[in-house]
Amino acid sequence: MTDLPERAPAARHDDHAMRRLDGGAVHPPSPLSQGPVVELTTPQTVDGRRAPFQSLWLLVRLVQAAQAGEPRVAVAELSGAISEAKTLRMVISRAFRDFAAWGVSAGWGDDAARDPRFLNVERRSQGPFWLAAGDMPVLQVTGQPATAADIAAFLGQGAGTGPALQTLPDPAALPFWQQMASAQQALRHGALVSATGAGSALSALKAAACHAHTPQLEAQRLLTEAWVWRRLGDSRQALACVRRLQRLRRGAGLVAAAEPVAMQQLLLAWCAYDRRELDRARNLLATMQTGHTALLAHHPQIGFEWHNLWALTLRSTALAAPQAHAAAALAAEALAHFGHALAIAQAQGQVEATQQAAANHGMALWLFHAAGLRPLPDAAAQAVRWIAYSEWLCQQAGNRQPSVWNALFLMRIARGAAVAPCTPAQLAAWADPFADALAQFNRPGGWRAVAEALLYEHDSGQRRYPATQLCGLLFEALWHGSGVPAAVARRERLLALLPELSAADRAYYRDGLASLAL
Repeated sequence: MTDLPERAPAARHDDHAMRRLDGGAVHPPSPLSQGPVVELTTPQTVDGRRAPFQSLWLLVRLVQAAQAGEPRVAVAELSGAISEAKTLRMVISRAFRDFAAWGVSAGWGDDAARDPRFLNVERRSQGPFWLAAGDMPVLQVTGQPATAADIAAFLGQGAGTGPALQTLPDPAALPFWQQMASAQQALRHGALVSATGAGSALSALKAAACHAHTPQLEAQRLLTEAWVWRRLGDSRQALACVRRLQRLRRGAGLVAAAEPVAMQQLLLAWCAYDRRELDRARNLLATMQTGHTALLAHHPQIGFEWHNLWALTLRSTALAAPQAHAAAALAAEALAHFGHALAIAQAQGQVEATQQAAANHGMALWLFHAAGLRPLPDAAAQAVRWIAYSEWLCQQAGNRQPSVWNALFLMRIARGAAVAPCTPAQLAAWADPFADALAQFNRPGGWRAVAEALLYEHDSGQRRYPATQLCGLLFEALWHGSGVPAAVARRERLLALLPELSAADRAYYRDGLASLAL
């Protein structure tokens, strides 16, 4: 993934810039036939009237795209450039109102030949956008025709020197790439963070920061670090990295290639999902569906992440209102997307992605069964088998410690799989041919001992869990061992962590604590 200074668009002959007048002779257009005149310097104006910067930015970007022969502008370009994702719909609506006032005809969607008058306004915010046939706006800088460099500077792209692929590799960057390679290796082995601060993905990325001597290198490092925090379940740190990345790109005039833009959109969608802002997460994912169609179809990691997260948003929506008319259909669609994510990961040999999708699919089967959305006579057994497969994959990848999410999923199923809670041994009996992968959970003391052992690893600094996992472990330790002396202290610790969770998650734990007798 690379962040490259954008090459200034090459000048091209525009057949629409010349018009045939009387007798078929070709003449330059008269001033009366020009589109609106746009002044790019502050204060920006259109035909002499002050113009809102956000609307003007989109107009200028559309002109630039048309001049470059690639007329469509993906909505993903707007996020971070002129607006945060949650305000994009409002910004786009304002821009199109301004376009109408300026006499500019623009459209949206994949078919740039359509007449914008007949397009569905409800789908406008999904983009992509394009200028309709007509008079091209005239861009000026202090009254003179704007150059390609002027346009790029106005858009915050910087002049640039062309893609870095045309330059020789920089030997000074070797220490940076060494640390990035170490970070990727640690990621493959699940070593995201360590108690000693050495040998983990985060420690390698911290070392790489000392050698990121260009904005392009730092942009790559920040994007990778954001994904590490995402995998740790720390959406606050992930979002902080994304914000730093956005500021870096704007300040250095970097325009990201399609792949890092898509990865950034996925990160923002994950952060929204972690806060249970489901509408925002879905909007970001829907935007990717129209703006990054090729990447979703052909880039394994992006395709996997998109389908996996889309399925999770559908799962949460269905479970939030299981009695709703569409809930069962949403549940079925979620399972289909989990299946698609699993197929992508397995086809590419992505072990970690496969184990994520398998566990998510298994837990979804159980949750939909428990909510009455997809009743299955052997739902618990099916769910346990998928989660055991996920845990087996973790062990095959060399992970010596169990997946915390897999442990939490199993403890949740154990609480409600029968009239009496199921022991680890009973759940393992359902897990063939992956029963051996669950042997590590068969401890004296049962699930309470499992939860306590995982909590000890966090408290002793051996592992680092985000608040979402800590709350889950504390609750399972309470539920499976409410009579132990440490129960009251664990309850107070759980309550103290709740403000770090989403409102929906806080309600879940408060309701659960109310049902426990400590």
